[in-house]
Amino acid sequence: MKTNKCVLVVESPKQSMSRAFSELKKPSGKYKGMTVISFPDYETLGRVVTGARLELIAVARREKPKSIQELAKLVGRNFKNVYQDVKLLAEFGLLMIQEGGPRKASTPVAKFHEIVLAA
Repeated sequence: MKTNKCVLVVESPKQSMSRAFSELKKPSGKYKGMTVISFPDYETLGRVVTGARLELIAVARREKPKSIQELAKLVGRNFKNVYQDVKLLAEFGLLMIQEGGPRKASTPVAKFHEIVLAA
């Protein structure tokens, strides 16, 4: 996977759409080569991006586990909690889940090598 950056921003849905359309009309290059993930408020950002979840992303990128079970063992956490965290991170676009690994296991894959918080 290509080296990729992700920028996390807090903006209303209206601001998000406005930013996207203005980039389509006249690209500024501000977010060139980056994926922008918007959160509607700081509370949502804080609920999604926690230290434990950032650790999951880092370990998934560095160790490339073959399953969520293996990721849970690598971080020393309960499978059920890691599974829920991986699903949430995938829902927000911070991780990918590839189906069909060994024994049809779901494989967590880090999408980004760098995550930046834009305040």
